[in-house]
Amino acid sequence: MKVSQNWLKTLVDIDSTPQDLSEKLSIGGFEVEDLQDCSKNVNGVVLGKVLSVLKHQGSDKLSICQVDIGNTKILQVICGARNIKSNIFVYVATVGAHLSAVNLIIKRSEIRGVISEGMICSLKELGLEDSSDGIAIIEEDIAIKHQLGTPGAVLLDLNDYIYDLAITANRPDGMSVLGIAREVSALLETKFHAPELSNKYKIKSLKEIDLCSEAITSDCLYTITSIEGVNGKQLSPGWLKDRIEKSGIKSINLLVDLTNFILLEQGQPLHAFDKDKLSKLIGKDPFPDDFSVRKANDKESLVCLDGKKYELNENITIIACCNIPIAIAGLIGGLDTAVSDTTTSIYLEAAVFNPVSIRKSSKEIGIRTESSSRFEKGISFENTIDSVTRAINLIEQFFGDKKPIINISKELINEEKFIKLRRNRIHQILGPILLKNPESISSEKLVKRNLSDKEIEDKLKLIGCILKSKEYGWDVHVIPNRSQDLLREIDLIEEIARLVGYDLFDLKLPNPIKPGKLSYSQLALKKLNNGFIENGFNEVLSYSLVGEENDDLIKISNPLLLETSCLRDNIWQEHLRIINRNIKVGQTSCWIFEIGNIFQKKIDLVQEQILSGGIFGKRRFEKWADSDKENDLNYYEARGKLNEAISSLNINMIDKPTDSIEFLHPGKSAKLFIEGKEAGYFGEIHPRFILEKKALKKLYLFSLKVNNVLDASTRKNKWIPIYKNFSTFPKMERDINFVFDRKYLISEIISQIKKSGKNLLEDIHLIDVFEDEKFGDKFVSYTFRLSYRSSDKTLLESDITNIHSNIITTLENKFKAKLRD
Repeated sequence: MKVSQNWLKTLVDIDSTPQDLSEKLSIGGFEVEDLQDCSKNVNGVVLGKVLSVLKHQGSDKLSICQVDIGNTKILQVICGARNIKSNIFVYVATVGAHLSAVNLIIKRSEIRGVISEGMICSLKELGLEDSSDGIAIIEEDIAIKHQLGTPGAVLLDLNDYIYDLAITANRPDGMSVLGIAREVSALLETKFHAPELSNKYKIKSLKEIDLCSEAITSDCLYTITSIEGVNGKQLSPGWLKDRIEKSGIKSINLLVDLTNFILLEQGQPLHAFDKDKLSKLIGKDPFPDDFSVRKANDKESLVCLDGKKYELNENITIIACCNIPIAIAGLIGGLDTAVSDTTTSIYLEAAVFNPVSIRKSSKEIGIRTESSSRFEKGISFENTIDSVTRAINLIEQFFGDKKPIINISKELINEEKFIKLRRNRIHQILGPILLKNPESISSEKLVKRNLSDKEIEDKLKLIGCILKSKEYGWDVHVIPNRSQDLLREIDLIEEIARLVGYDLFDLKLPNPIKPGKLSYSQLALKKLNNGFIENGFNEVLSYSLVGEENDDLIKISNPLLLETSCLRDNIWQEHLRIINRNIKVGQTSCWIFEIGNIFQKKIDLVQEQILSGGIFGKRRFEKWADSDKENDLNYYEARGKLNEAISSLNINMIDKPTDSIEFLHPGKSAKLFIEGKEAGYFGEIHPRFILEKKALKKLYLFSLKVNNVLDASTRKNKWIPIYKNFSTFPKMERDINFVFDRKYLISEIISQIKKSGKNLLEDIHLIDVFEDEKFGDKFVSYTFRLSYRSSDKTLLESDITNIHSNIITTLENKFKAKLRD
């Protein structure tokens, strides 16, 4: 929101510098992003009078001018403009002036043998117009009101500052100059001068008007007013044009500029429809009841003021006349009914629309306007009638008395709403303020006291509140333009603190509490994250919002883009894209992981945290050493990298081959189990992805359920190390060789051996795998080495004979295995 200081000065007394006021506004909640000095471009430019003009002897186009700028010495200036002549008033840039519009510093110079001591300027050179035919000639009746030498900023009304404010969503009052002026009044504690309404007009309720219930809710309003006898050719006076253009809105003509002026001053968007054009469009004279607010129909379209044709749909709210679209509600008007040079009568629309409907329309057509930004933040319908009245007052000021009727969508009930404000609650929330003791000479001695009733009342009155004294405190009525953010008692208390100054209140720190610490699960998650990084993986972060790829995804209710309209149900697809991008730019390896959430549509909506990642290529630090070797990792090498990364958590993860994961190779993929529960998967990407160019190289994908990992790693027997004495007695080793059916997993066999081995069995290793035609295709030979050790003696053969025999018997019975000779 841009606003000029000169405009603010007409509404509030300002007794501080622009720099100090900027700081106060920023501290108060209206951050000043930029403070622009309007006179900066014309510093050193003054009012001058051309006394005489002589042709330059060395040039056909140059003239030697004697210019009086009010000093005792007359300046000699060389000028090449065709419209230069004597006895005219001009803008003179003196020596040292910097004309930033043309990036020129004025110097005393010699032009073809003649000294020039300045420059007579055009409006283009002053940065006020895009092009100029010659120098700017000041009208005599304006110039004679000022002394020669008067700064050009005064004549051009550039002795001004523009505040560019960042208005937050919770302060919609900042979208109006009146709201900013009231804020300045409160911060500086100076008088606020609200513009008076010179005339008020008859109000009529429209009972037959058709209004969309989504766009015009109970706290909204629609008004339409017919005004005759206007002139679309009439241009705005200088003061009006200056105010709206300094606020960033281009001047069009008086009628359009007045609607924009009310938008800026009151924060209430208005729109004017040409009545004759409406009549031509609908084929009859339009009446207030002919207007309606409705949802657009599919395949309807509208050419708007920006010259673009917009295709409409049911998500867009429109204004219609006799059911024909004439504007997109709250955003932009239609071109066919716009005010132009031929306009002699108008319908003036003012409304308060539901912010949600405006946001939907804005998103659908892809534009945001000054009007829509105000509707989206929320405005009060209690201020609408006064804004329309103010607009008609100004129209009558230029076009004579009209006495129109303001047609409104509902009866307005004059009901004052009060907020209960308790004195003891203020003191309880804010505490005492610290002030210097007036009786003490030392500045270090401060007095603590609660805010007085008068201080509380004064601060609230500064922002326009009306207070009624009660035994418990006050009943407070809030003015319309603050009714969107001052809704509760705590809001008023916060406002009091803001206006008093947060820095004046005594510190109220909480009593010291026991320092917090990370839980075992948090420490385990941190250790898991570090384990991957230490083993050469890069952590990535991907968006949890994706496009609508299938019906199983959970859709969000109000997406910004179609590409981010659903919650993801996996992370591997994005990791595949990341690895592909790395391959395309020439990377020979890419190891990534991510800890994030996925969302699944089951009986209830389920959010689950997983660890997901991908592995491509070998990590090499010295490429020349094995540059001719195969770059791809085999399945076991890649699976080993995952084991290394989680090894610090001391958990046992079992692989069970699977062919049920559609995006993984059916012969090179496994489901991962932790403590007997399925916890994730690991596998090579399916070959069809490479054939379809969805994967550019062979790579491996993995996923683990974080809760399963953390639960297993934080059990007491795993998380807290348990130390036992190492046996100093030698171990005994025995090898067993069986022929097994291939359907049995190594992990299953080892698990059964451990159960049968009792306390003396220390370790088991698979040392050989042998395949032979005589076994058949379904069978394979495994050789295991079993290590036995006792903690209190050297084992004898007799000590392990029964245990070893029991293991052999169990394997033969459990797995139908045959002992090889």
